Order: sequence, then C-alpha cells, then structure tokens
Amino acid sequence: MPTGQPDQTYVQLRAAYEKFTQDQDPSPLLQPETSHRLQELLEWLVEPREEPGAPTDARVATLLAWIHWTRWHHSRSHDGGVELDRAILVSHLLRDGRGAPAPLRPLVRLGQRAMQSEPPDLLLLQDYAGQLVGLAQRHGCEGALREGLRRLTQVLEQLSEDDPTWPPVAANLCAAVLVECELTGTSRHVDRALDATRKALGGLELPNGDLARVLNQYGRLLVTRHFEHPRLADLDEAIEIQTRASELEGVPEVIVRGVLTDLGNAWYLRHLQSGQPGDLDRAIDVLSGMVPDWGELGAEFQPIADVLASALGDRGRITDSVPDPQRALALRRRLTAERGSSHDHLELARMQELLYERTGRSELLDESVHHHEKANALAEADGISSPGALAGLAWSLHLRYERSGDDADRDNAIAAGRRSVASTPEGDGSLGRRLAIFAAALTARAKSTGSTPDLNQGLASIDRALALPDESDSDRAIQLFNKSSLMGVRYAIGKDPEDIRRQISLCHEALDLLPDGHPKKGVYRANLVGPYLELHRSTGDTAALELALTSGALALSEIPANHPRRGGVLSNQAVALTRSAEEEYDEAKLREAVRLSTEALGLLPDGSPPDARLLVNRGSALSLCGRPEDQALALQDWSTAALSEEAPPVVRMTAATGWARRSGELGRRDEAVTAYTLAVDLLTSVAGLHLEREDQEHQLTNWSHVTSDAAAAALEAGDAEKALELLEAGRCIQWNHQLRNAGELALLADKRPDLAASVERVTGALGVMWFGTRESVVWG
Repeated sequence: MPTGQPDQTYVQLRAAYEKFTQDQDPSPLLQPETSHRLQELLEWLVEPREEPGAPTDARVATLLAWIHWTRWHHSRSHDGGVELDRAILVSHLLRDGRGAPAPLRPLVRLGQRAMQSEPPDLLLLQDYAGQLVGLAQRHGCEGALREGLRRLTQVLEQLSEDDPTWPPVAANLCAAVLVECELTGTSRHVDRALDATRKALGGLELPNGDLARVLNQYGRLLVTRHFEHPRLADLDEAIEIQTRASELEGVPEVIVRGVLTDLGNAWYLRHLQSGQPGDLDRAIDVLSGMVPDWGELGAEFQPIADVLASALGDRGRITDSVPDPQRALALRRRLTAERGSSHDHLELARMQELLYERTGRSELLDESVHHHEKANALAEADGISSPGALAGLAWSLHLRYERSGDDADRDNAIAAGRRSVASTPEGDGSLGRRLAIFAAALTARAKSTGSTPDLNQGLASIDRALALPDESDSDRAIQLFNKSSLMGVRYAIGKDPEDIRRQISLCHEALDLLPDGHPKKGVYRANLVGPYLELHRSTGDTAALELALTSGALALSEIPANHPRRGGVLSNQAVALTRSAEEEYDEAKLREAVRLSTEALGLLPDGSPPDARLLVNRGSALSLCGRPEDQALALQDWSTAALSEEAPPVVRMTAATGWARRSGELGRRDEAVTAYTLAVDLLTSVAGLHLEREDQEHQLTNWSHVTSDAAAAALEAGDAEKALELLEAGRCIQWNHQLRNAGELALLADKRPDLAASVERVTGALGVMWFGTRESVVWG
C-alpha cells in the first residue's frame, strides 16, 4: 500500500459506508476498488506505522468491521466467509468489542476474557473455540475455523488425560476437525483428533442423545480418513461405532436418523472396497427405512436417497434382478424432478439403461438416451466436460442400434464414444471402460459394413485399454472379449482362419480371468459358439462343431432361467444343433433346436414383437425337418422376420433369401419371386454408397449371386419381365461400383451432408444386388 496516506484511504472508505447507510445500496462497497482500499487499511492496521494525521486504530477497526460485516451480508459468492472472517478479526482489536457489529460483540468479549487471564481460562477458551467452529460450520469462515482449532488444541495440551474435562474437549476437537474436512476437503489434525477421541470415549459421561452424536462424529471422521487413505480397518471401526450409537435408547429421532444415514453410507463404502454382497445388503437394509415412500424428498432426504439408489442399482447389476433397479429408478426420478442437476440426469439414464437390459422395454432405452443427452447439455452449459455422460450416451445409442438397426444410432454412438475418450485424461480410472464402449460401437459398424478403418480403430482402442495399468481381471476380461469380437469381424473381411482361431483363443483367455460363479461368465462363454461354428464351416473341423455344442450347453447351465441374455444363448445353441444335424441328419437335434428357439421367443417381454433373429434360426431348423407342416412353419418364420421393419437389415436379408430359396424348392414359385424382390429392395439399406470402396466390395462378395438367383426364380415362375427387371438392377449396381464414387461421396458428406444424402437417395433407387448366406444368425 502507498505509505503516508492511511487517512485518505480511511476517508474514502468512510464516505462510501456513509453513503450506504443513507441509500442502502451496497454496490459501491462491493466494487474491486473498495476491496483494494480495505486491504490497504487492514495491512496498515495489523502492522501500524507512525503516520502524521493517521486515524486511530479503534476508528479504523470499527469502520473495517462494519464494512466487512455489510459485505458479508450482501455477498452472493463463495467469498462470503472471508468477509465474515475479516469482520471478526478486526472486531477483536476493539476493547470489549465496543464499536463492533452487535452480533459479534459477545464472541469478541468471550475471546478477550478467555485470553486476558493468566493462565488462560480453559473453560472460557473452549467455549470461545466452540463458537468459532459453529460460525465456520454455518457460514464457511475458514479463518474462524483455524482459530477455533488452534484454541481447542491449546486447551487439550494444557489438560491432563485424567482431568474429567479432557474427554469432552477431545470430542469437541473431533467435531471441529470434521467441520474442517467438510469445509476444506482435508485436515492435518485428523489422526490426532481420532486418537484423542478414541481415548476419550471410555470417559464420556453424557446423555444418550449427546453420546450418540459424539460416536457418530467419530465414525464420520474415520470415513473421512478412509477417503484420503482407503483402509477397511477405518470403515470397520466406523461401522462398529455407529452401530453402537444406533442401539442407544432414548435418542432423539433427528440424531437417530443421522446415525443410521451415516451407518448405511459406511456399509456401502465398505462394499465398494471389499466387493462383498453382504455389505451391500446391510447398506440397503439400513437406508431403506430412512427414505419416505412418497412426497417431496427435500434437502434432508435427498443425500440418503442418492446413496440408496446407488446401492440398489449395484445390487441389481450383481444379481441381474429387476425389483432393485425398479426401486432405484423410482428414487432417481424423484431426485431428478427435485434437483435436476447433470449428475441426477446421468444417474437416472444409467438406471433406465440397466432396467432396459433386464426387461427389454424400448421406452426405457429411449428415455436413457434423452437423459444422457440432458446430462451432457447441462454440463456443457456450465463449461464442464462430461465424458461420463458421453460414454453413457454412446452405450445407450449402441444398445438402441442393436435393437432397431438404425444406422443413425450406430454412427451417433461412435461420435459420442470418440468424444468421451478424447475428453478423458490418462490415468482416469474410467478410461478403460470408455475405450471399451467406443470399441463396441466401432465393432457394430464394422460388422454391418465390413469397414476396415472401423475395425482397425476398434482394435487400437482395445489394445490401448489392455495396456492400462491397474485394470481389474473383470475389466481386462471385457476388453479381451471385445478384441475377440473384432477378430471375428476381421475374419469376416479377410477369411483368414487364423483370425477365427485368434478369436477363440481370446475368448478362452478372457474366461480364464473370471472366477467360477461370476454372474456374466455364462453369457461370455456363449460367445464361443459362433466362432467354433465358423471354424467348422470354413475348415471342416468336426471337433470345432462339437466344441460349439459343448460351449453352448455349458453356457446355458451357467445362466439363470430368468437372465435377460438367456434368449440369445438359447438361439446360438439352436444354431449349433441345426448345423450338427446338417452334417449328419439327426431329427432329435433339429427338434431340440426348434424347442430352444421357441423357448427363446417365449422369454421376450409381454407385448413385444418376435425377435427376427430368433425366427430366422427356428425357421432354419424347421426347414430341415421332414414334415410338410414343418416346412410351412419355416416359411412363416422367415417371411415374418423378413417383413419386420424393426429388424436389422442383414437379418431381414438372411430371412428373405432363406424364404425365397425354400419357397422355390417347394414349388411355390410366386412366393419365391416375392421373397427375392423383397431381398433386392432390402439391399440398399445393407450397404449403401456411404461405404468406403473396399467395404462395398466386401458386401458385394457376401451377396454376389443374389441377382442370378432372383432372375432364375422369376423365369421359373414364367415372369420374364420380372427377371429382366432384376437383371437390370444387377447392371445398375455394377455401374455404381464402377463409378467408384464412395470416396467422393464421403468427402462430399464432410462438406455438404445434405447433398451427399440426396446423391445416395438417387443412386440407391437404382438398386443393388446381394446373395444371402446360410439362413441362420449367430448372436454376438
């Protein structure tokens, strides 16, 4: 501060304060230049100089106390506690608090009386420290808190542990340190406070209500230390102490509620560290009785409901149950309606996604996408990156793509996954999961389009995740399964048997990381069925077919009857049985395949349409059975799947070609032409001009004979004009391919997506031709 001018600064501040007292407009006192002058005068007051014409210390202290008091009253920022701290500081320079704001005078007088006696009056000093800590807790005054802690420590050091007043002081120190941790996030006094309180607990003679409060504060401080240095021993001691507090009789309800809330939270934290389901059950049992079943939660019950919803969701994930996620979802809806923060929308979206996986209710998935988008939008509005919301959005969109086959969902999932990974720093514990979600979205597009860039980027993402340190065995297993799936895609593109063998090897490596009894082991094991079947098909290895059947049967034995993924595993086993019966006719295996497919269809939620993949697989088994009624049922299944607009295009194409071929073989020529016409119509959605050239070529190879088969069917039906129409469509696809415009269209889409879409609509109308492969669909 400029020396020699305290009088000018004082005059300027006094004029500003007098103006405030006249018009009650605090804005001049809140200006930056006022802050600067206050700092100058405070420095002068704390380190006074002999300045000619300078105001007296009392006049300066009085003015500063009132201005800081006024600024605290009118502050709207987090700095309000600083203003109150300064008002308290300068008020202590006034004898008996005379001239200080009236609410501060008792505090100042108490502190001066405690410290003026020789030796200091320890009882008064403890009371003074308690008032400072109380101010800090209510108003965020870190300076008052530090002074309160200093005085409590001073009192404790001057008392003998045998002194009957020592235990209450130790308990007060614990309470003060807990306030400091809650206010600042940390405290260097935690260990000392815990040691002192542990010694004091045996000597406290308090009413049960006060004793319960002290015990709970001690437990909360143990939990606080656990956050900084995770140790089960601290949580175990906290649970023991808080359980003791909860069992005391005659404790006021408000204290009991606080104890049980903290006890439930401690059990939940113990579960997060130990992974023991029993800890989770105890947390839910304790917290369930704390949250009202209806009405507004309010600030009192919102934190409890938050922890309870998390615990219920975790138990639902572990047990694959529905009731727990349903309860959690109801709580998340109430929290989101009352608070509506980005966190609330994110947690609600996660619970909707979980319940969708349990029930298959598509509206839950749509709501999950909406709330993930809302969570991300709210975070961005606050200038905060939300990679968790983006990752959740990517996963929900990916699940919706798997359900509907909507390419927009698939591509948006990739975009959200890419942003999530890009905004997650190295070392973040969630990076591995976010890489896995991104890779899953890329895998989906690589599977449907044969995109080599997506394949390579997916593999790179998984390899990056596998290289992360400190990944758990469970997380590493998931990454290996994802890489296995991508190796299957690479095999589909290049047809190298080594890729399919590598896919199988990665599956086994992942399974070895999961302990027996792991809730997802059966689902993951079922992923072996498809690769083994493809290895058998491509190499003729009969052992691979037997391994497919063995893997499927073992997977079914590991998966509960009500598991949401059991339908897919049943379907895969049905495919394996059908394949085995094709090698050596076995009607018993075919009947079992039909039964498994029918059972899978029966697991679909009430009111939902039949899954096209299940229908395709049941139709494949029925078509090999000898009875005419079986053939009719096969055509019915295939036609229903082919006409299902909600099914993925590749599944519909497989169904349409199977329907067409078997109709022709049965002499139902008109029906065969109808089925082939549908197949040709579907092909534009299987692989359009938006694909890279090599990916177009991959799809053309997969379906290369469909044009001639379709034309032949039309000729057999006596419809030469239809045959020419189908052949003309084949000529058009050749023309489109020769234009080699996929790269140009991709470049155009980057600059003008509207024009690219128009070009694709025009060229798509010309028709493309494909050839359906084997009429069964293995679920990944």
